[in-house]
Amino acid sequence: MVHYNQNRTTTLELLNESGMISNIERYAINDGYGLRTTVFLKGCPLRCKWCSNPETQKTYQEMVFFGDQCIGCNECVRLCEYGALEHGLLADRSICERCHERETAFACTRKCYPQCRKIDGKVMTVKEVLDVVKRDLQFYQMSGGGVTLSGGEPLSQPEFTYSLLSSLRNNYINTAIETCGAGRKEDFVKIAPYLNMAFMDLKSANKDKHLEWTGAGNDAILKNIKAMDRLSGEYGFDLIIRVPVIPGFNDTPEDIGAIGEFILNNCNNFKGMELLPYHKLGRGKYTSLGRSYELEGLTAPSDGKMKELNKILFDAGIKLYQF
Repeated sequence: MVHYNQNRTTTLELLNESGMISNIERYAINDGYGLRTTVFLKGCPLRCKWCSNPETQKTYQEMVFFGDQCIGCNECVRLCEYGALEHGLLADRSICERCHERETAFACTRKCYPQCRKIDGKVMTVKEVLDVVKRDLQFYQMSGGGVTLSGGEPLSQPEFTYSLLSSLRNNYINTAIETCGAGRKEDFVKIAPYLNMAFMDLKSANKDKHLEWTGAGNDAILKNIKAMDRLSGEYGFDLIIRVPVIPGFNDTPEDIGAIGEFILNNCNNFKGMELLPYHKLGRGKYTSLGRSYELEGLTAPSDGKMKELNKILFDAGIKLYQF
């Protein structure tokens, strides 16, 4: 069932809604059907140890620093009024953490000629995001693609996410969302009519493991998965359950079997599942944010391990996807 908003006043209000955006990635091919633009929103209630987008965890702007690009000009030291820098390097990251609250926030980035200091996070209106994503309308139409909202957790900014999704549908653009599922049920209900596809993570069916590795329990996530399954039946969007496979956390046959069992026992309308092998592609981002990466010694699961785990779901009658 397609929902479009025909009220002009409401449409203008939607376009003026603003959100904190980390990045807009054009020509994405792994975030849904066809060629897509992925909009990364800032803010996430989880703190997954393996997170590949740590710059999207917090809801506010952050300074990222790429030390290997620094030329030692010391312009940043001169511009910083708060004593956070010394010889072009970070001296006190705790000062930088509060910089977004200041009137002269992130002055150090203004004359960084090699651009080794950058601000992650930009306030954008729905209209401004639409102006970017609509550049590739022809590619969406040719490939069956569209726009995917990711993060972070898009529903950490529920009003902006709702406004953007409904505005995309008003412009006949295919929509998808990638969500950890840790939001309010009413926010999922609100956006459901404007989705063509939803990717929902289920990282573990074990509450204690989930808490240890993500910083939060899974009660709300399990309830929201069941709710989204019902909503996918009502509104016709494709629901894909995703499982990031993390060695030492959820990579045993018992772990994957428990996840598959929960889905089969509680979901009737979901399209299928996708297992995502652990990778270290986001490791360098932790350094740029001044944070440590907890899983430094972890290696990706082998192809054989992934085949073994996929077979468990396949044998249970679950359709498997790979985007």
